[in-house]
Amino acid sequence: MLPQDVSNLPKVAAVIPTRNRKDKLFRFLEKFSCQTYPYLQMIIVDSNSTDGTREELVQRFPEITLICVSDREYWTGATNAGVKAALSDCYEYILTINDDSVVEQNHVERMVEIAQKHQALILGNCINYLNNPHLIWSLGTSNQWGTAKFLSLNYHDTNLEALPIEVRNSEIMQVDALAGNGVLISRQVFTQIGLYNENFLPHYHADSEIMMRAHSRGIKVFVSPAIVLLNDFHADQKRLDLKKSKGLIYALFHKKSHLFILPLIYLFVMYCPNSQKLTTLWTLIQRFLMLRSKTQVD
Repeated sequence: MLPQDVSNLPKVAAVIPTRNRKDKLFRFLEKFSCQTYPYLQMIIVDSNSTDGTREELVQRFPEITLICVSDREYWTGATNAGVKAALSDCYEYILTINDDSVVEQNHVERMVEIAQKHQALILGNCINYLNNPHLIWSLGTSNQWGTAKFLSLNYHDTNLEALPIEVRNSEIMQVDALAGNGVLISRQVFTQIGLYNENFLPHYHADSEIMMRAHSRGIKVFVSPAIVLLNDFHADQKRLDLKKSKGLIYALFHKKSHLFILPLIYLFVMYCPNSQKLTTLWTLIQRFLMLRSKTQVD
């Protein structure tokens, strides 16, 4: 609930990277442009779309800030471009959110309210499936070092009603990291620890890395089970890597693959505790061998 005097509310910039997903982008904007929060600016970062996104965006939403980058800027580089613009314009919070999301009209209002109430510098939302709104995709993530899935989605594929009662009734809970879809971040975080790491993590896992970096600098990371974002996501999206014409080569060495080896090595080197390094490395090797075997069978 907004206070009667809204003059002291912080300014929020929502950074939305996009490329050639015009239908999803405008579905998102039709809803998001009606947010109840009064001091919200949308920053669309377009990575050289060829489907007419830019032209239609200017016509339909002239109030939106449009930043154009090259198609070599994947999620991380595009998001950084938006964050830099928001910081330059003195926004107090940056909300990173994807163009395939659907949220309620008071989504930003509730995030700011809960973040300020609990003095949370980083606050994420619960992410559920758009085609199954009561099924959780992620309620933050956990670092399970010593396993091949050291970035594990909390309560993945759990029904909302099946959550433990203490989680369901929590307004806020601490987590190890967050997926970058629907994350409210205070500008203080970026000024203290820097931007997303686009050199080593150009697309996947940059969102988790900046949370792990913040945690290592004493900044707590939170998620709110009470705020739900619906994501137009299906499980086959990540499986598609192995069906590409280049198979395993694409999966391990393409910057846009969730199995791209450089980010995984970076996270392992920078954040895996020394006591868990050998175990984690062995499980990763086993995962690679299993992946190669699966690719050969396919």
